[in-house]
Amino acid sequence: MKGERDMSADDSPPEHSPLSALRLLQHMRNRQHVAPKRLISPGPNGDELNLILQAAATAPDHGRLHPWRFMQVPMQQRDRLGRAFELSLVERDPNANAEERSRAHDKAFRSPCLLFAILKTAGDAPEVGLADRMISLGCAIQNTQLLANALGYGCGITSGQAVDSPPVRALFGLTELETGVCFLSFGTIASSKPPRQRPEPKDFFTHL
Repeated sequence: MKGERDMSADDSPPEHSPLSALRLLQHMRNRQHVAPKRLISPGPNGDELNLILQAAATAPDHGRLHPWRFMQVPMQQRDRLGRAFELSLVERDPNANAEERSRAHDKAFRSPCLLFAILKTAGDAPEVGLADRMISLGCAIQNTQLLANALGYGCGITSGQAVDSPPVRALFGLTELETGVCFLSFGTIASSKPPRQRPEPKDFFTHL
């Protein structure tokens, strides 16, 4: 009909339209944590990883301190990480048996793409506190997850007692002003779980 616009499959909504906002929200709702053991090859290639890191760079950053960084652990370095995990376990539990030590070591080999998130906790701008720095890193991490999902990859965040243990700190060369926060895993989802129920705004939003 004259005057009507043909909305073909190739048409995209205007950048700031309600439709594009709803599509973004749906994409965010579809994001879910995927355990590293359920992530298989292929993972992001070099160009895709660069896009993921560009997404991280859009995070808010009070004072423009850039108080965080990521280090990739390529597969040829996973044995070193596994040994650090094993040493960390033994430091916490000297009585850990061989099976427990082996499981700790093997965690390093899960997921084809593995990044380590590192936070600079102080040392450059004392007026910017730890909370501001953690907020910036948290936003950067969330951005990596969303961009990886948009590229078709699954992703997961893992932490635990080992991430800032002396063996892991030594492996990554952390300074006294840095702390290990978590590992980010990316890859192809081998098996999916049903999406979890998200909270509604009424569950966490009130007025003063």
